[in-house]
Amino acid sequence: MLSARDFRILVGLSAAACAPAELSTSVEPRFDAAQAPPLMDARLVDGARTRPPAVEDVSLMPEGDVFMGADMQAASGLDAAPELSADAAPVPNADAATEPPALPECPCFVRAAWCGESAAAHGLTLDPPCRVPLVPEHADDVLGCDGDRWVVQAVCAAGCYSAPSGTPDSCNAAVWPPCPSAPLLHAGLHPEASDRLRCAGVQSDEITQTIGNAAASAGYHARDGSVDGRDYCAAVDLRSRGRSNAQIRALLARLGEHGFAAWYREPGADGWPADEAAHLHAVFAGVPMKAQLEGQVRDFLAGLNGLASHRPYGFWTPAPEVLDLIRALFERHAAP
Repeated sequence: MLSARDFRILVGLSAAACAPAELSTSVEPRFDAAQAPPLMDARLVDGARTRPPAVEDVSLMPEGDVFMGADMQAASGLDAAPELSADAAPVPNADAATEPPALPECPCFVRAAWCGESAAAHGLTLDPPCRVPLVPEHADDVLGCDGDRWVVQAVCAAGCYSAPSGTPDSCNAAVWPPCPSAPLLHAGLHPEASDRLRCAGVQSDEITQTIGNAAASAGYHARDGSVDGRDYCAAVDLRSRGRSNAQIRALLARLGEHGFAAWYREPGADGWPADEAAHLHAVFAGVPMKAQLEGQVRDFLAGLNGLASHRPYGFWTPAPEVLDLIRALFERHAAP
């Protein structure tokens, strides 16, 4: 079977060599594209090999597109393009990035309280590495365990505080006021407690005891720890002389705003002995401390006097935001 191009060549040669003659009706002058064999110039569409659309008129065929019959293909030694359906699976892209396998869920390993972000980081260090299911949605909240189930213990408006290893994490204090760092007001203070006392308006000469062994203190002013080689006690006593009750209440409020659980020890009131000296007793809630002082902070949060009697404290009542601040600071370091 002649191709359309071969047909045009033969017709041209005949016209040049012979006188014009009427063509036989047995010769088909037009090419039927519907009967054409597969194109050698196959295209790829969406990953599957397809043919170009059929051309109705051979005169519109572009140069270089050649149709071959089965006999001519066999003679030329060229293989026909394979027949592929339009539904054939696309060729996979070898360069496509592969998704890493999903990590298994961590068994709940929190003993007390852990910030979500810190818990997730710890999960990646386990063997095998695993993921905390509540992260990243609760990365800045406090997580814990209810049996084997991960739970959110607290939603932290100001983010989560990651405490040192062995100490439960807690929410950051939302009302913690800024306070610049400065030299110690008095020996025996934690550096942060010293800065906070200064920001609350306390002068160095108003401090009567930090680390000490006074009999009335009953060990509450013993050493709590050390920072930069210097011992500190989280408790501090302040002079009350020269202040009215209104001024003392105002100072207690400022101390509370800067992280101190504080009481006015008025002789004969709120469980303080009548023969003992008047003073203010304050415990900075933001640092590690001994069990006796932890008990005092818990009394403060419960509205109690911080003494052995654990009576309700009546001289002053802290504002709710002060209680929230003290609680948040205290939970950073308190033993569970």
